[in-house]
Amino acid sequence: MAGGRKEELEGSITVFLSLVLTCICALMGGLFESVRTAGSGWYMQMALDSSLDSLMSKYHRDIWEKYRLFVLEFEDTGGLAGEMEPYFESYFYNAPFYPMEDRMLTVSSPVLITEDGGRWFEQEILDYMKLGVWSMEQDSGELKKMADGIKEAESFSAIAEEYQKNGRRLLELEEIVEEIGESLKKQAEWLKEGNLCLERGDGNGFIRLAEKLLRELERIPGLVQKYEKKADELKEEIDKAEAEAAGRREDLQSETWGLLEGEMQSYRSYTDSEGSRRREVKETETVAGRNKAVIESALEKAREVQEYIDEWEPEQEEDELDERRLWRKVLAITGRFQTDLRFTGTGTKDKRRLKILESLSRLVGSDLLSIVVPEGMEVSPDKIDISKLPSATERGEIAGEGGQMTGSFLLDTALIHEYASRFYTNFLSEEEQRLKYEQEYLLSGAESDRENLKKTVNRVIAVREAMNFLVLLKDPEMRHEAEALAAAVTGASGLAPLVSVTAYFIMTVWALAESIQDVKVLLSGGNIPFLKQKGEWRVSLTGLAESGISLLDELECSKEERGLNYTSYLKLLLWLAEREEKAYRMMDMIQKNIGEKQPGFRMNQCVYRLEAECSGRGNLIPIHRRAKKAY
Repeated sequence: MAGGRKEELEGSITVFLSLVLTCICALMGGLFESVRTAGSGWYMQMALDSSLDSLMSKYHRDIWEKYRLFVLEFEDTGGLAGEMEPYFESYFYNAPFYPMEDRMLTVSSPVLITEDGGRWFEQEILDYMKLGVWSMEQDSGELKKMADGIKEAESFSAIAEEYQKNGRRLLELEEIVEEIGESLKKQAEWLKEGNLCLERGDGNGFIRLAEKLLRELERIPGLVQKYEKKADELKEEIDKAEAEAAGRREDLQSETWGLLEGEMQSYRSYTDSEGSRRREVKETETVAGRNKAVIESALEKAREVQEYIDEWEPEQEEDELDERRLWRKVLAITGRFQTDLRFTGTGTKDKRRLKILESLSRLVGSDLLSIVVPEGMEVSPDKIDISKLPSATERGEIAGEGGQMTGSFLLDTALIHEYASRFYTNFLSEEEQRLKYEQEYLLSGAESDRENLKKTVNRVIAVREAMNFLVLLKDPEMRHEAEALAAAVTGASGLAPLVSVTAYFIMTVWALAESIQDVKVLLSGGNIPFLKQKGEWRVSLTGLAESGISLLDELECSKEERGLNYTSYLKLLLWLAEREEKAYRMMDMIQKNIGEKQPGFRMNQCVYRLEAECSGRGNLIPIHRRAKKAY
């Protein structure tokens, strides 16, 4: 019994040790398999990352050479997976220690360079520019001042141009007043001649003059109604201009707003419905009504007297007809005529110069290329179809900028503008290609070079006009010169607000002419300071009023070193462009230029970022890995 138990106990130890050894072997085998699976997974991840890098290295060479941007052109994700697969498979060909069966490679979630409102396109630009290609010369405070300055200039220009138009309307209103004055003057002259006819006994002569006088009196209500209609329209336009000015007030500095506000009050005092000017015009209608009744009565009496004289026959040979006594009855009636000379001394005294200034004011917004393009330079006639470009096919709803233009946003925007000035052509560039004025296209987005240049030139003129107008408003001598000319063209007896408003109108025209000359200098390769000093002014008001726009042909385009050149002004205007608009128009030009060498090229077939996935099975455990790469 005892011996059998001992043998039994010795056998249990063997079993126990066998079980322990089995567990240890199983644990070691599991650990080894786990390590191999983990190694296979990391090896797959390395293969996936490396092969995706290899795929992304097939970036579009022409775009990199011309624009320093990385993009991968593709047709579909299946094609991308096919291109990537040889790189991926080469990692497993000579790696039996990392077995991987049933491998499946897919490429998914391509992020196009045209997506997200041009965000990735901008990121590519910033990545390149921040490599030290361009050293930032301004800090964020200076950039903020620059952005605010160009925004203020455009807002100020828009307000000034509206009041310039209203000034032209106001002068048209004064022409009606002058017409009323001329009519009143004729009435007084014809009445005087008619009375002389009566004193001479010339009844038929008086009747002819009285009929003319009556017709002239009948014109007055129509002229007054015409005046009131124009005055109401002007008042409505000034209300709109004031509302627009109030909406732009936040863009203006307090000093600038103060200068504008004073001029705006001059318009208001002139067009106020309770103002003296309008009451006087209305009074002419009342007086004309009374005078009409007087002349009708006098005319009726004159016809009776003339008929009596014509039919009179003396009863005796010695009888004589006292015609003077008969005509004195008519004179007694005409004596009740109230001579109205209130506007006979009013009106433009120098119509020729006023017409020259008015014609100059109508140049705003027109095609000025024939004036500003330097002699010997021609405007490109090139056109393109923009209907298939990214700005037309890829751009979604316009997104707002969001937030204030401070900090890194300003720095990034400045870098993008610098990139645009370096990699895109403008009017002064010598590069030959279809649609030569690319920077102008970024600002205007038209199909033709001419239209893009025209719109851009007009915007530069508007900015220069605002800055030049500020110089005039702040300079007492130049302002006095404008007021003196205003007094000359409105007449010494002109209403004070009329002289003030006309001076404002003259200053806007003067600033416009100077701005046109500025742009001529810019397009000839010269520089113009953003805010001029008095000594840098080129256009004289006297010469402008005498010669009009032809004066600009006589001025030389002297090239000064101080100030900004044409490209700098384009960069300033880019601060006013909407962010998405700039990005997509920049992509338009890339697609256009690359498409000339590679027909069918589309920016919406260019990838910025890719994701790749691979799934497979080791000896026992399935493995899945994912990789993501962006330029």
